[in-house]
Amino acid sequence: MHDVVVVGGGIAGLTAARDLAQTGHSVLVLEARDRLGGRTWYKQFGDTGRRTEMGGTWFDEPTQLNIAREIQRYSLPTVLSPAGQEFRVSLCGRSLPRPDQPVPREFRPDLDKALDHIIEQSRRVTFGADLDNPDLHDLDISFAEFIAAYTGQPFVAEYLTMWSAFAFGCHPSENSALQVLTWVAGYDNAVWTLDDAPATKFAKGTASLVEALADDGGADIELSAPVASIADAGNHIEVSTVGGDTHTARFAVLAAPVNTWQDIDLPIAADSLKAQFAREGLAGHALKLHALVDNVPEFLMASGWGGPLCWTSEQANFDGGRLLVGIGEDDSAIDATDPAEVQQAIRQFAPEATVRICHGHNWTVDPYAQGTWTTYRPGQLSRYYSDFAVPHGRLYFAGSDLARGWAGFMDGAIESGTDTAAALGRRLRDDG
Repeated sequence: MHDVVVVGGGIAGLTAARDLAQTGHSVLVLEARDRLGGRTWYKQFGDTGRRTEMGGTWFDEPTQLNIAREIQRYSLPTVLSPAGQEFRVSLCGRSLPRPDQPVPREFRPDLDKALDHIIEQSRRVTFGADLDNPDLHDLDISFAEFIAAYTGQPFVAEYLTMWSAFAFGCHPSENSALQVLTWVAGYDNAVWTLDDAPATKFAKGTASLVEALADDGGADIELSAPVASIADAGNHIEVSTVGGDTHTARFAVLAAPVNTWQDIDLPIAADSLKAQFAREGLAGHALKLHALVDNVPEFLMASGWGGPLCWTSEQANFDGGRLLVGIGEDDSAIDATDPAEVQQAIRQFAPEATVRICHGHNWTVDPYAQGTWTTYRPGQLSRYYSDFAVPHGRLYFAGSDLARGWAGFMDGAIESGTDTAAALGRRLRDDG
């Protein structure tokens, strides 16, 4: 019998497993996929000999201290994404010239009023503090409602819609303004930093972090082992896989995405806060794609509204083409593996673009993700935030979806895994 079974081999689960194993506990990690990494995936890009990030990619070491600590611990090389040099904005069916970006000059005062409102309200939020504070409940509304008074001008309305959709992977009517304001607060209330700061990535891909975590500590790992049920027997816990194996342990950590919890028979009451949270699910359903493209400007960085992509940017150039990454708010808008559809989407910003190859992963239909990065629905932080880290008997919880700080980032996954391992470590010592 292991001391702990960790369900989920993403970054949170691997962090928790490593920390528990390093303090002398026997740990088994059960991962549903045939690979580790969860919602990060450094995958081969066709036959180019290159790999690209299908999921989580970027971070900001100065503000995201948990991932900065792991980078230092394992001496992981990092690199900045290329800075944009050719900036293009498409709003209201128009391609805006550089002097009129991000909105036409005559409407910039309207945009500034909206941004001032965001900054002013973000100052009410203390990053990392309790987000279910009653004083913040009025902010836990949809971002669309939060900015409604500032969107009378169509260019401003489309810009703010694009800005939120790019950052949170859904329409602003679906995500909580409180989470938006929390991220702004995390960047010292600098609203533009939300676009610019998370530009660092791993030089050898997120796989370098995943492998370092998995190799450190000595936890046992089983792949292709989706879990069907977790049962609390009072003095131990039983974790059963879809394949029929049952693993007994003193405790378990559920480190799978919240949107997948309903597929596991859990020892929690149907009317519990965690069960309600799982039924509602998180809102993110972003599109992310990579394409090797010809006939686009060098170091293109483009954003806009009205097409499948909110944002696209050059990440590398090779074989005479340019590797673009693109993000949109609706992963069903196009097939990210269809060159013709991807080419049409990119031509919103670069009309002469021709796509050689492309790929992407639909995380929403992925049974072990069922969504993209953490994006809370209106009202969820007010209702569920304090319950995120609360264990149920012998079952503990971890994941970027449950982080107190940078939820939705790899930093949040590391934070949650670290905190859960520390809390469970104390319980193991007390439990004898």
